[in-house]
Amino acid sequence: MEFFGTVRCSSQINPKGGSFWSALRWVVFIGLLAPGLSAAQQAEPSSQPNQTSALSSSASPISAQARVNAKRSATVSVETAGRIETLNVREGEAFEAGEVLVELACRVEQARLKKVRASQEEAIQIRDANEQLADTRSVGALELALSRVRVEAAAAELAVVMAQVEQCLVRAPFDGVVARLHKRQAEHIRVGEPMADLIDGTALEVEFLAPSKWLEWLEPGAPFVLHLNELPIQLSGELRGIGVRVDPVSRMVRLKGDLMGDLDKVVPGMSGDLRFEAVQ
Repeated sequence: MEFFGTVRCSSQINPKGGSFWSALRWVVFIGLLAPGLSAAQQAEPSSQPNQTSALSSSASPISAQARVNAKRSATVSVETAGRIETLNVREGEAFEAGEVLVELACRVEQARLKKVRASQEEAIQIRDANEQLADTRSVGALELALSRVRVEAAAAELAVVMAQVEQCLVRAPFDGVVARLHKRQAEHIRVGEPMADLIDGTALEVEFLAPSKWLEWLEPGAPFVLHLNELPIQLSGELRGIGVRVDPVSRMVRLKGDLMGDLDKVVPGMSGDLRFEAVQ
């Protein structure tokens, strides 16, 4: 537009000469060509984001951060409040199923147990004597029947007291290792208060979160490789379980898998990058 204005305002150009018409033709040509160039410049950048988005949407991530867990773990507590009399294990020590880990001070329950056993023995002696007298008809049928009932009642009371004494002991629910002790010997513990964390380090699994879109191709038995962060080793495994619920906010699902191979140096709590071999 500036060039065109210069042509119009110049008094040195002869309208009847060739230079005027030549300049006018150039102005018209440039005026017709400029809109096309501007449209092409505006359309070219818009096509590049579409191509980038198409490439990014075609990529499918097949890796996730996973954590190694023990298949069997438990935080044990006591069924009755009391003072810790004996602590038979320490952190890191192994134990067997049924082994007594903790003993509480239960002197009252143990004294009651002795009394109940004595009462049971008394009831048995009276019953046996009445049965001998019954042979000579020296005791009534009612007295004999009551003596037998007293023996059964003593046995039931003995079972109750023995169960109370058993509550003073904390036994191992499975073979494993003590991961952490929450209490020490001579300390007082309440009912439901954690006593110790137990794990079975021989049976390990891997747990991780994955996008819910993976459910389109992911199936139990799918092979994967776990690259541990703590150790320079790779572990192979298979997907065992798929969560039954998708988180509505994060759109993630919880998955679990079994680890295979040499797991001697692998302990619960380790983490790493879990990668599936192929997307099906």
